[in-house]
Amino acid sequence: MSEEALIVNRTGEPYQPARVYYQVSNKKTVLGVFKKLKCMDYEPMRDRWVWLYIAEAKKLRFEISYNKLPKNDPIVLGYFVFRSDQEMLLELRSFERVSAALNFFSPRINWRAAEPTRLRIVNKLFMTSQDNPPSPPNSFDEFFERDNVYINRPELLEQDIIEIQNQYDNEDEKSSAISDYMKQKARKPLPEIEEIPINVHNGGLLVLNMSLMMKHIETWERFQGNENFVMQDLIDKMLADIPDQELDLEED
Repeated sequence: MSEEALIVNRTGEPYQPARVYYQVSNKKTVLGVFKKLKCMDYEPMRDRWVWLYIAEAKKLRFEISYNKLPKNDPIVLGYFVFRSDQEMLLELRSFERVSAALNFFSPRINWRAAEPTRLRIVNKLFMTSQDNPPSPPNSFDEFFERDNVYINRPELLEQDIIEIQNQYDNEDEKSSAISDYMKQKARKPLPEIEEIPINVHNGGLLVLNMSLMMKHIETWERFQGNENFVMQDLIDKMLADIPDQELDLEED
């Protein structure tokens, strides 16, 4: 039997489908931005705008950087599709590309013309074999147009925390109860497919990038055979490393 291997993108990072949903207010402005960018190319047969790893995008860094890749066959980093004049999708093949895309396009596409509002991701890694390589999906609809997508709702989390706070008068007891609640949530394994809200304002992209990194680490640990690994394990490890880092700084 052929040995299986992890599916990775040509830029080196593991394949994990992702879809960014944009709320569009001015499609003409968005198209104007795409037409000016040399790293964008329109495919009329599929009616989509392809984002290529060339020109303005070549400064982006992935596991395998631009300088180490062949130049005669530009890599597709993702593509934009307009579902309507009010909705645009950006399809991507890794969490790293999600972070790169949002940081690349947010300064170029004014949020008043088109704003990313939510993200759907696959918390799973994929295997393949040389004897039976997978065919790329024609659309990510097979991942994201399902009834079982887990929707993260920050407003519900906020309501739960307020309810917990109202149960205690003592501030220490409040903090302890909220901490226990958050730990309980972090002990639940990630859903295979989930939706995350996006906020491009006030440092929201930094928060999203950190969240995606942590989700990828949990997914990687489970892929490696650590089936009981959950987000709280990662948080505990990060907290355990803090004193050592502080000690190193004091010794310097």
